[in-house]
Parts: sequence; C-alpha cells; structure tokens
Amino acid sequence: MFRSRLISSILLIILLSVMVWQEYRSALFVLVSLLGLIAQWEFYVMQEAKGLKVFKKAGLVCGATFFVITYVCLVFLPNEPDNTQALETFSILCAILFILSRQVFEKKQTTAVTTVALTLFGFFYIPYLFHFIPKIIFNEPVPGGDGILLAIYLVAVTKVTDIGAYLWGSCLGRHKMIPTISPKKTWEGFAGGIATAVALSVLLTWLLPEPLAVIGGIHAWILGAMLSLVSVVGDLAESVIKRDSQSKDSGAVIPGIGGALDLVDSLLYTGPLFYSYLLLIS
Repeated sequence: MFRSRLISSILLIILLSVMVWQEYRSALFVLVSLLGLIAQWEFYVMQEAKGLKVFKKAGLVCGATFFVITYVCLVFLPNEPDNTQALETFSILCAILFILSRQVFEKKQTTAVTTVALTLFGFFYIPYLFHFIPKIIFNEPVPGGDGILLAIYLVAVTKVTDIGAYLWGSCLGRHKMIPTISPKKTWEGFAGGIATAVALSVLLTWLLPEPLAVIGGIHAWILGAMLSLVSVVGDLAESVIKRDSQSKDSGAVIPGIGGALDLVDSLLYTGPLFYSYLLLIS
C-alpha cells in the first residue's frame, strides 16, 4: 500500500509540476474537472451501494456542463464579473430544474425527495465547491496576481495538514478525536496538523514574497490556521459519507490513495474559503 501510494504521489507531483512550469492553465482546468466529475461519480456509486436511488447520469451531465460554463467565463469573460455571475446562477438554476424534471417523468415516485436531494447534493458538494480552484488558477479573485502559485499554496497548506496530523499523531497521539467517525485521528495529531500548516504558510510567503504578496504578513498566519481547520472538517465530512455507505475508500482510481474524492475531499472546502478570503483582502 505504501509503495503504491508513494508511486502515485510522485506521478501526480510530476504531472502537476510540468503543467505549472509550462503554465498550462487550460490543462490544469481539464485535470480539475476530471477529478471533480470522477469524485461526483464515486459519491453517487456510494449512495447506490446503500440501496438509494440517484440520477447518476443527470447529475454528471449537470456537473460537466457547470465546468464547461466556468471555463467559458474564465477564458472569454475574464473581466466581466456581472456576466460571469449571471451565467453561473443560470447554470445552477438549470441543473436544479433538470434534475427535478428528471424526477417528474420517473415512473416510481416512492423516493422522489431523497433521490432529488442526493443527486443535487452530489452536484453542489463536488462540482460547485471544486470550481473555485480553477477560478483561483485563472487569477479571478486577484487581478494581476499569480493564480497558479496561489493555487499551489492552497493545495500545499491543505495537504500538509494531513501529513502533519499523521506524523504528530503517530508519535504523540494518545487521545482519540472522533473514534466513531475516524478511529485513527487524535487530538495531538489535530493540533500538530494545524501547527504544521501554519508553519508552511508562513514559510511559503517568506520564500515567495512577490507572487504571494497578497497573503503575506498576518494573512499567512490567519490563512494557515483557517485552511487547516477547514481541511480537517472536509476530511471528516468525507469519512462520514464513507462510513455511512460502509466504504473504506471512495474508489480505486488512484492506486494506493483510493478514489478521486479521497484525494480532493479537503480541497472542496478550502478552495471556496481561500477564494472568498482573497476577494475580501484584495
């Protein structure tokens, strides 16, 4: 397991490094979209494994359409926030109406509310929350900033929380955090993960003062703490979903890591938070 996880991690890092080095923003967008749609599909599969009905195809169509509209807004309407907001709102409304219409023409109406609710939750939980990362990559919240480096900062601080929590928890962990949801997490690991994230946040803004100038100073400390806290919430939220469906991993797309949802779970929460914070301080 460790060997597979290490190989998968190295390959992902190499792939991302090439895209970042060449500034392939469109390629990064495609990668984010694919991960988001695979994660959405995994969520629907977990619900079906419980015997619950979802409109899997309809939900995925809505997710893919939303990503396409996001790309159109970022590439062709980069300086038109009003039109961008209007298109995004319209696409969300269409998604809701499409899924409701799908239920209207369904022969069996015994689980209508549950089916619509789960299908829409899969759409908002993954494609909608995940689309904030492409927005950061394309510099939308900070005009003239380095969107790719800001996105790297986000991913690094989010993921180092898990690494720090694992290392500190393995060495010092004594008190279980929420054993009914995640038996291996400890309060010592939780504190260590936050401390590690804050330290990396401050370090990155010190090493890259110009491209990360907008989040320098006190913002580095605030973001380090906020992103790590929300990262833990995102990880626990996915643990609740997996435990509810009696699944160890969301899938097996990435050897050693699990599914796409296992990979992006915490980013679903830290992405919108970071985007909103950038809008406020800029």
